[in-house]
Amino acid sequence: MWNKLPLYFKFVLTHYLLSVVFLFIFRLILFFTYTASHTVNVIGENESYLIGKAFLIGLQFDTVIMGYILALPLLVLTIASFLFKADKLLKPLNYFIYGLTLFSFFISAADIPYFNYNFARLSAVVLESASDSKIIFKMIIEEPTYAIYFLVWFAMFGLYVFISNRIIKRIRKSKTNRLPMLQHILVALFGLGLVFFAIRGRVDSPIRINHSFFCNNSFYNQLGLNPTFVLIKSLKQDQAIKILDDQEALDNVKKQLNIKKDLKLNSPLARKVTTDKTRLKKNVVLVIMESMSAHKMKRFGNTDNLTPFLDSLANESYCFDNMYSAGFHTCNGIFSTLYSYPTVLRERPMSALNINYYNSIPRVFKDSGYENVFFTTGNQTFDNVGAFLSQNDFDKIISEKDYNPKFIQSSFGIPDHKLFDYVIEELKTKKTPFFSAIMTVSDHGPYIIPPNISFKHKHKNIKKQVVEYADWSIRQFMKNAKTQEWYDSTIFVFVADHGVVMGDITYDIPFSLHHIPLLIYAPDTTIVQPKAIKNYGTQMDILPTLAGLLNIKYINNTFGIDLLKTKRPYSVFSSDDKFGCINDSLLYIYRK
Repeated sequence: MWNKLPLYFKFVLTHYLLSVVFLFIFRLILFFTYTASHTVNVIGENESYLIGKAFLIGLQFDTVIMGYILALPLLVLTIASFLFKADKLLKPLNYFIYGLTLFSFFISAADIPYFNYNFARLSAVVLESASDSKIIFKMIIEEPTYAIYFLVWFAMFGLYVFISNRIIKRIRKSKTNRLPMLQHILVALFGLGLVFFAIRGRVDSPIRINHSFFCNNSFYNQLGLNPTFVLIKSLKQDQAIKILDDQEALDNVKKQLNIKKDLKLNSPLARKVTTDKTRLKKNVVLVIMESMSAHKMKRFGNTDNLTPFLDSLANESYCFDNMYSAGFHTCNGIFSTLYSYPTVLRERPMSALNINYYNSIPRVFKDSGYENVFFTTGNQTFDNVGAFLSQNDFDKIISEKDYNPKFIQSSFGIPDHKLFDYVIEELKTKKTPFFSAIMTVSDHGPYIIPPNISFKHKHKNIKKQVVEYADWSIRQFMKNAKTQEWYDSTIFVFVADHGVVMGDITYDIPFSLHHIPLLIYAPDTTIVQPKAIKNYGTQMDILPTLAGLLNIKYINNTFGIDLLKTKRPYSVFSSDDKFGCINDSLLYIYRK
């Protein structure tokens, strides 16, 4: 039977069979690397069945991608086979297939570390950082675990080319008899029909992402997806959301935020916040901690003792135990923390061509006589932070350009403890009151522990070591801050930009990725008394809560509420392609 098939048919079939084997290997690597570091919770189902089903679904999605790659070569070769010897076109079409397969293999390799970090398949969101490609490329090169997957990509593609060339050479040397015209037509129609159904992925209807969801376990639901398929679909996806009528949605928001209809303010969100108390002229230092999931703290169940200082500080602070990050990117954390607006799927307001102006922490504080300064470890152009913050009421941005080059240790600039040293020196020059926002970075790859410092780690795992180091850096900062004149007149706020994927994962959105700490500490115990606060909240609530503590009168034109005076029924957050809504008993996930 094989010898009777036309040469071009064998050529295309060889590429298909070989490619799906290699895509299967990529999926296998993802399976083993993920399960090696995470517990997969399977409740009431046979795990062997789930694994087998996920890989079978994966074959469907892989077939779709190869169907698209091989459709044009098969069509050209089919037509050519009726006119002349089609084998003359094999070489150029071979290069065409290699080019597209190279891209597909690259996406599959890059998807593995991306999924292990974000618990999501590679999507168009990665392209939204294209303007920061130089920094991102340096980060990838500096992080050894990422470089491994580049080697996997090169090795897999090289092996694919080697094996396919050997097989195709044998096919070309083998004797193939020319079929009678009728059989030739039937084989051609059969081949084109196969490609048509390969592209559809299913007989009854074209395959969609939701066809990968077959059980109650999120990992196995996502395992079957092909990352190239997901990436292409996400590029085509319209990000507009229409769940409710606009007016109905606005009425709901006003009701939940207790906004009165007769204020006659320009914004439908705006409401006046008043107080009879005297305004407190306290400095505010806000530390946005990179990737500091609540799940890294002993307070929230971690048994590795990674954050002894933060845990001790939580016992002396207003500790908000049910806080959730607005998104899971640093740009989301900075934007929602400082400007009290939500993250909406893949939107990145700080990177918009036309920068909007927001009522915000720096705006409210500037109106109250504060000087605002922002500190970041690296280049201020990353995520357009410098331009956005400068146009939204920050008086000064301290970044990589201001640091001694000898302290820069990675693509993200200086380590945390050096950043805090610069903060101490800079704040010495400030007239009070001041507002200082600090974005740390060390708890992000490339993971580097600075040499020649007094810090001693307890764990062998580098990812645990950097959490210990980040906690140690904050301890050193607070120790040094105590020696400063401004310390006793300052409120300190510690919050994460987002969490990280860790521990047991049951749902599409891992709790550890969004559940974050929020600590508000003041040396002046008349302002802050130790208390665990169970109210649900998000980063958007920091502005109203701080303004309430300081007795500031202002117009609240944000989505935030004062968590010390008001309760939210739930927290809402965004994970790129889906929304989460959580309270004390339920989690609702909305997929675009």
